[in-house]
Amino acid sequence: MLAVETTAANCHDSKPLLDLLDKANIQVGTHIHANKAYSSQKHRDALKSRGMKNGIQDKATKNNPLSPRQLQRNRLITKARYVVERTLGSQARRFNAKILRYCGSAKAHAWHILLAIAYNLKRLPKLFVERQMITQI
Repeated sequence: MLAVETTAANCHDSKPLLDLLDKANIQVGTHIHANKAYSSQKHRDALKSRGMKNGIQDKATKNNPLSPRQLQRNRLITKARYVVERTLGSQARRFNAKILRYCGSAKAHAWHILLAIAYNLKRLPKLFVERQMITQI
């Protein structure tokens, strides 16, 4: 299920995470990947209580650098997250989605959904061809 949450510019990205987890009906055991901005004990506990796997990157704190194991874990998470970052970069390049001028929450929310639809429509022919090739093998 698609879950999109649009917030005001003064709201940190990590704030709506728990609401999104509830809206998306994510299956138990699913890995949830996120960058360092989402690193908090609250989020780790929420994932654990929902039966989801923690894929949130670890964040170093003042006078407490990451251990070699944490750095290795972050690199592994980055390899899974690059797909999302690539998608956002493609939207920025193809649809000029670098900056959204705040024009009301409903308009911004609709714009994000239309952007996702346009991106998926752009990719559809390639995905269809790839699927046809897989089924023929």
